[in-house]
Amino acid sequence: MDGVVRALRVRLQRFRGFVDLELFPAEHAVVVGEPRAGRTDLITALRRVLDPRSTNARPNLLDVHRPVPTPDAEDELTEVEVTLVELDDAVAQELDDRLELIDPDTGLPAEEARADEAVMGLRLCYRLRVDQASETAEHWVEYPKSGLRAPRAERDLVAAIVLDRRAPLQLRPDGMFRRLVSDADEPDLLAALAALNTNVADAIDRLTGSTSIRKTIEEVLGAGAGQLLQMTGTAPADDLGFAADDGSVSAILRTLQPTLALDAAGALPLTAHGSTTAGVLAAAEAVVSASEPGAIVLADDFGDDLDAASAEYLACLLRRKAGQVWLSTRRPDVVRAFTPEEMIRLTRSHGHRQVHQLAPTTDRKERSARRQLHLLLLPAMTSRTVAVLEGAHDLDGYTAVADRRLRRSSVAPPAAAGVRMVAPANGDGGKDELPKLARLASDLGFHVRVVLDNDKPGADAALIAELTEVAEQVIQLPERTSVERALTHGIEPERLRAALRQLVDDYDLTGIDVDVIDDKDLEAKIIKQLKAKGGLHQPFVEALPTGGQAPPLARKVLSTLCKPVGAVNLVELKLP
Repeated sequence: MDGVVRALRVRLQRFRGFVDLELFPAEHAVVVGEPRAGRTDLITALRRVLDPRSTNARPNLLDVHRPVPTPDAEDELTEVEVTLVELDDAVAQELDDRLELIDPDTGLPAEEARADEAVMGLRLCYRLRVDQASETAEHWVEYPKSGLRAPRAERDLVAAIVLDRRAPLQLRPDGMFRRLVSDADEPDLLAALAALNTNVADAIDRLTGSTSIRKTIEEVLGAGAGQLLQMTGTAPADDLGFAADDGSVSAILRTLQPTLALDAAGALPLTAHGSTTAGVLAAAEAVVSASEPGAIVLADDFGDDLDAASAEYLACLLRRKAGQVWLSTRRPDVVRAFTPEEMIRLTRSHGHRQVHQLAPTTDRKERSARRQLHLLLLPAMTSRTVAVLEGAHDLDGYTAVADRRLRRSSVAPPAAAGVRMVAPANGDGGKDELPKLARLASDLGFHVRVVLDNDKPGADAALIAELTEVAEQVIQLPERTSVERALTHGIEPERLRAALRQLVDDYDLTGIDVDVIDDKDLEAKIIKQLKAKGGLHQPFVEALPTGGQAPPLARKVLSTLCKPVGAVNLVELKLP
């Protein structure tokens, strides 16, 4: 055993929004997905098993899947089962009677025929039972091998490190920083706390004994308080003193807050430096905690309070130092710290909650497609649907039309329908990348739509056939139509002319006399110019004068993306 404990298998039954779920994480796990698909529920489920404190409090009835079991089905317990392997040798020795031969492919006890491939492991199961008749509940953690309940001392041996969203650098007894200091040198900490208590008591005595305070105390007691309180000593003022809260060291520590001197302002309380500073320190504390041998680290919504660079860097450190890390996040920067196979994407838009993972691959084409993951799909990881466009020009053009319609006419863009438009990052684009990107998105649980130009009618028959097998919807522009024509066709000549005139002035398009171009040639001339200067699609849309409609064909593309997918997944648009 190498001491890097990890969860090989996770099973949820009737836990919160999950009816049942079985997971086989890779080396680490970063959990992403749609809203309400279960990111927090999954991390909470792991806490129920791996946090020894989870059964100290009363059961949380919200952990029970709704609808709750009927009285005649109350034997359907809420359960979270985890199979741990690669335990530290010392831990394995302590729990020797609890270990089992585990099949590494299933995470379950190995069959006799698989004994040679089996590894030693430990199964733990959190169980929650609700008695509807008495409206009571009980919960516990047990060993499925024997059915015996796991004592707190044994759970401590395999406990996970839970990264709560708490203030960092806290010396109070329940703070992570306090635990780290204690682990580093507990005798030194105890000596420092004893000295603090003595010094604070001496300082308070000197404060109380000061002439002004002593005199005022005597006046207050002499004004009837001493007599009414029966303070009959020769010096009643000696019996009145001051203490921090209840007078304990813990009370003093609760009031202590870290300060930082980050610039010319000098030392300021941590709260004065903003949320990012506190987030960086809290995450750094977590990195130190994760350095414990074989630690499993659990964190929900990691990176929410961090900037992009800090989120990625600190996630990298956690992944490097922890035995196994489970992070849920909404931040694509955090996911960059993990391999594509370590990403677990949860969805609920397929009718019920589902989990999606990429299997390891040695296929060169598949590996090439996965390079698009970080660039294109991670920013869309919380969306339900991705609309795959041919290239950057298409993305710029349709996005510009969607933004303009929202600003000027309050027309909701595809994003309002959960649709994120993306395009391959290969220069001017290209249709060859579309099937690979669509398949990758589909494997990750996205609903996939594709928008195709139709420059050469009939030339894309094979491509369309391939895409319709992968995508839920393929939208094809009319014959002999590209994105440039979708942005120009159907616009009044005077508005086209005004927009072209602005492009000529702003982008120094030489050799063009806008006023002499015939109306019937205007659209073709603009289409040619849109591809100049690296693509002028967005500036052209913004240059269109107000007082008219947005490009009709582009509007039709966007409105189709906003609508539910119909029974026919190939939509062939017509010119307006």
